[in-house]
Parts: sequence; structure tokens; C-alpha cells
Amino acid sequence: MPIRKFIVAAAILLFAQVISAAQLQDMDGKQRQLSDYTGKGKWLIVMIWASDCLVCNKEAANYEAFYQKHRKQDAAMLGISVDGMTKLADARHFIQDHKLTFPNLIGELEQVGLMVVDMSGMQWVGTPTFLIFNPEGKLAVADSGAVPVPLIEEYLANHPKSP
Repeated sequence: MPIRKFIVAAAILLFAQVISAAQLQDMDGKQRQLSDYTGKGKWLIVMIWASDCLVCNKEAANYEAFYQKHRKQDAAMLGISVDGMTKLADARHFIQDHKLTFPNLIGELEQVGLMVVDMSGMQWVGTPTFLIFNPEGKLAVADSGAVPVPLIEEYLANHPKSP
């Protein structure tokens, strides 16, 4: 039995290293972490997307409009592309084509998926995936698939930030 415990402990350590190794970069190649954007006194809506995701392409303008409406008040927006560095040009085109002005990061699909699983406990399904962090920086909601902007706004209205 001691060897089994060792194998389990090694697997847990390896999994933790994979999660901590999840590298996110901005579109200029600077290393970033999700924590650079959370806990800033506003809600943070994170849209995890891929340039070839049909739903992401269909809905991107709606999330840009949400960002423009809320950015000076109660919420910020962050995009995370799972295109990976080999498709950096595709990710940049997505941002340009949809005229996204909110910050966007890029990471490798597997690493971002593991990050979502680790933070939320939910199964990684793919893109789009949304994470909503409260103004204190704690994960409040994780959901896969398109989340309509009115639903996000309703959630924020029903969960006012702490005084």
C-alpha cells in the first residue's frame, strides 16, 4: 500500500504543477495572471473563447457592448483565448474583427481548461466558458456556453457589491 500512496501523492503534485504552470500572456507577449484582473472593486466577467468558435464569433459584439456600458461603473471584462501561441495571429484577428476593446489574454487550451476545472470544480466543456468574479475577487459563477448579456446584468443587479 505505501507505493500506492506514493503514486497518488505524485499524481496530485504533478496535477498541481500543471495548473500552476498555466501560462497566460497578453497579446504583446507579457506574462499575466488572472489575479492581475480580479479583486479590483468591480465584478469581472471572464469570457474564455476561441477564434474558430461559432458561438464566440456570434456573441463577441454583445460582450463588447456590455463592457462599454459597465466599465466605468460596476464591471470589467476580460477575454482569454484558448488558441494558444501557434494561433496567436488568429486570436489577434478575432479581437480586431470584433473590435474588442477589453483586455484579452491567450493561453494553451489544455492549461486554460485545467485552470477552469481547478477554480470551479466544473467539467471543462470548451468555448465559450464564462467566469464571474465578485468585486473582492472570488469566483461567483462558472458556466459553459453563451451567457446572454441580460442574464449577466440581472445577476449583477441581484448581487450588489459589498459596501
